[in-house]
Amino acid sequence: MIATASAHNLERVRALGADEGIDYRASKFEDVLRHADAVFDTVGGETLARSWGALKPGGKLVTIAASGEVATDERTKQAFFIVEANRAQLVEVARLIDSDVLRPEVDGTFPLAEARAAYEYKPRHGKAVLRVV
Repeated sequence: MIATASAHNLERVRALGADEGIDYRASKFEDVLRHADAVFDTVGGETLARSWGALKPGGKLVTIAASGEVATDERTKQAFFIVEANRAQLVEVARLIDSDVLRPEVDGTFPLAEARAAYEYKPRHGKAVLRVV
């Protein structure tokens, strides 16, 4: 797996499981990566548009940062997906977390009563989570 990050976060993405890191400030990832089987886009916009060039013929792109309903590019419409709750998948994710295969990063924890503050919180790394007791 190859991940993009700023130079000071390259070791971080390797520690999270990336085999290689590309400093997106020093070079365009699509100039370095040309034959990816799959690209997972979390940024959208120009980054999404440039991601097509990193795929090998027949490669797949998935984005969570574009709206499939309003996209005019048919490729983007097909790359977009909406997350739906699925009990079996959530149980499997929990198993992967419990077995340390997945290591989610939590940057802030908030009680449910402070949901607004959690939503407005801008974590440096990881995610803000709500604590439901």
